[in-house]
This record gives sequence, structure tokens and C-alpha cells, in this order.
Amino acid sequence: MADETSSSSSSAALLVSPLTEEELTLTVKWNGKEHTVIVCGQDTVGELKLRICEAINVLPKRQKLLYPKIIASKLADDSELLSQIPLKSSLKMTMIW
Repeated sequence: MADETSSSSSSAALLVSPLTEEELTLTVKWNGKEHTVIVCGQDTVGELKLRICEAINVLPKRQKLLYPKIIASKLADDSELLSQIPLKSSLKMTMIW
């Protein structure tokens, strides 16, 4: 029984990745201006788009995010976790619509 408790607590510890708590400051270029958006690794692409919407008032369904080193399909999938995409803080990306 003691073994079950220790293995389940270590399993829980493995589920929490340090990347999910990391705060990222991203710069989104749109319409000739740069806008700063702060997200966490545990946020999804959809949540990133909502934060962009709050900053620049473009609906998420109208946003297309471009970044040359990231596969476009990852930024197109709103359910993709940001921690699963190779994003770094102070990253600059472009938005088109």
C-alpha cells in the first residue's frame, strides 16, 4: 500500500511540467503596429487568440498567426497547448486576417 501511494504521488509530479507555468511575453505585429500579449505555457492557441482580440479587437476566428519557425498547422489548431509549440518569450509573430 505504501508503494501505491508513493508511485501515485510521483506520477502526479510527472504530469506537471515546468513549461506549463512559464509566462511568455509575445509581440504580435498587425496593421503596422506591435502589440504585447502575455500568455502562459498552459494556455492554448485559442486563448492566445482571445488575448490578441482583447489587445487589438480582431475576432479570433479572423486571426491567422504567422511565425516562420513554427509549423503553421500548430498555430491554426486552437486546442494546441502553447507549451507544445517551440515559443520563446519576447517572440515576434505577425497576424493577418
